[in-house]
Amino acid sequence: MNKRLATLLSDVLGIRPADLRIDLPRSAIASWDSLKQMDLVTSLEREYGIELELADIIRLDSITNIVAVLADKGIDLAD
Repeated sequence: MNKRLATLLSDVLGIRPADLRIDLPRSAIASWDSLKQMDLVTSLEREYGIELELADIIRLDSITNIVAVLADKGIDLAD
């Protein structure tokens, strides 16, 4: 996983970068509640200079989908 994204997710969700896996769903991360979801949205928007629409926000339910939404917004996540 891209180090920049891993750092952001680790900071927002309060989990160690080593514990992040691309296949992690929201339900597997106890700290990922509705408040963390909004923190995630604002952090992604600020970090990558994008604006997430409601449909994008709804899709942010797993690490895989976060990566997909960012790719759809033209963000290059290659290291």
